[in-house]
Amino acid sequence: MNTFYHGDCLFVMKHDIEPESVDLIYLDPPFFTGKVQKGTMKWQPGAMEVSYEDSKRFWSEKADEMREKAPAWLRHIAIKRPDFASYLWYMMERLDACHKALNKTGSIYLHCNYRASHYLKMIMDEIFNSDNLRNEIIWYYKTGGVSKEWFARKHDTIFFYTKSSKYLFKPQKEKSYLTHKYGFSNIQISEDDQGYYTLVGMRDVWNIAALRGNQPETVGYPTQKPEALLERIIEASSSEGDLVLDPFCGCGTTAIVASKKNRRFIGIDIHPEAFEVIKNRGHELFAQSQYISRDLDEVSSMNPRQFEDWVNEYYKATKPHPDVGVDGVTPEGIPIQVKTFQIKYDTIDKLLSSSKFHPLVPKPIKKLIFVSQVGFDDGARKRKFEIETAEGIEVILNTPEQMLTLED
Repeated sequence: MNTFYHGDCLFVMKHDIEPESVDLIYLDPPFFTGKVQKGTMKWQPGAMEVSYEDSKRFWSEKADEMREKAPAWLRHIAIKRPDFASYLWYMMERLDACHKALNKTGSIYLHCNYRASHYLKMIMDEIFNSDNLRNEIIWYYKTGGVSKEWFARKHDTIFFYTKSSKYLFKPQKEKSYLTHKYGFSNIQISEDDQGYYTLVGMRDVWNIAALRGNQPETVGYPTQKPEALLERIIEASSSEGDLVLDPFCGCGTTAIVASKKNRRFIGIDIHPEAFEVIKNRGHELFAQSQYISRDLDEVSSMNPRQFEDWVNEYYKATKPHPDVGVDGVTPEGIPIQVKTFQIKYDTIDKLLSSSKFHPLVPKPIKKLIFVSQVGFDDGARKRKFEIETAEGIEVILNTPEQMLTLED
């Protein structure tokens, strides 16, 4: 089913997306602009979630992992430019997750600008292999603003990589305009309001108009890209029924174009405001898609029914009927108890008793899962120890904060 996820795409790709299940990835991540996302500032989709003011703390927390996994050139950058290195490491983690999600014949298009494109290409070479770079696409456009100190910056870069040497690609055609239609043989010549043209193989420099405020397609989202750009990518590197992933889906352009082209899609974004825009822009599409939260604040504010449904979805569990004291059963047969209040000693005891007699819980019981929206008291921890010691049944005590934290 088409799905929108609200949360960090790194978590979603690792927890929710099956390895090698995606046919095409397009991502337009935040560019390195030096902007800082702060709660007191106006919402900026173009600002990174990584706080550059906390770059020293970022590297102290990530130091061991960075020493083990980051290439030497990135570790060197971290010495003098920890803010930029934190951005690159942020992207490296997510691009690595993209690589794992992409199937063996899949393609990925990374959209970036001049500030970091050359470094991001180095990261892509590390993860996807430099032999799998198919194109460095230049998207150029005409927008307002001219500098007196340098040439006008009017292009973005899109890196097109594949996961292997065997991949889907459908050559596209574009118009090549002629000064006149005479002197050509065996070539079909057509005419439009711009003049005579022939259709030729599409080049890696794309002239697609950027969006302006007065266009019907524009929804006021700061990083919105034109549908024509995504149409070109989706038509070239996927077929009907394929799964398209956008880890930074913003206002949903990739999802909208994928749906129009009869592709399935997964859209992920960390900003709640993005989904408000998507709802207004493509109400019917959003209504017919799953919306799944991986955002701690949103999950923490759910009512009891919503929270129970969320926990069962997280564990891919089903609610048994009748429940008889069991809120969910995982595909492995593990019973789950869900509470929005603090779980105590007696709640642990009740699930154990209910599970022993529940017809849909496989025997012998090997594990119990408890999820509290707020936490556990010492009595619950005591009963966990007693059950594990006396009966050899593993007891998991979980909170949304723990569930939404990636484990190494």
